[in-house]
Amino acid sequence: MASRSTADLHQPLQKLCQLHLAEANKQLAPLGCSVFITCTYRSNAEQEKLFAQGRTAPGKKVTNARAGQSKHNAVSTSGKPAALAYDVAILDNGKLNWNATSEPWQIVGKVGVSLGLEWAWNWRHFKEAPHFQLAAN
Repeated sequence: MASRSTADLHQPLQKLCQLHLAEANKQLAPLGCSVFITCTYRSNAEQEKLFAQGRTAPGKKVTNARAGQSKHNAVSTSGKPAALAYDVAILDNGKLNWNATSEPWQIVGKVGVSLGLEWAWNWRHFKEAPHFQLAAN
């Protein structure tokens, strides 16, 4: 099962993730919303299963990354999880909100970008609102 622990993020991303969630939740509270982590690290086997979705397995495509290509699969030199990305979801008045164009998602995205994170909703070809990662240098 994929991790939801910030301890499984690359060290520099741990602090950014915590800041991201804290500030986004502060701004979302007046709307009756909150944001939470759904995935930090995932194994190569879990990544391959997600890649198959919408291709050789039922469901909608949710990733274009195969095992080892995803920032969720990163490990440290000692072999411990050190994901370079995390996924989030928004609880909007008791229900999950997946509408990336909604105000809550735009708040979460704007806060992440303001901290220097790359928000996959801004990608050109495969927009993925729940995904945040360390920006490429």
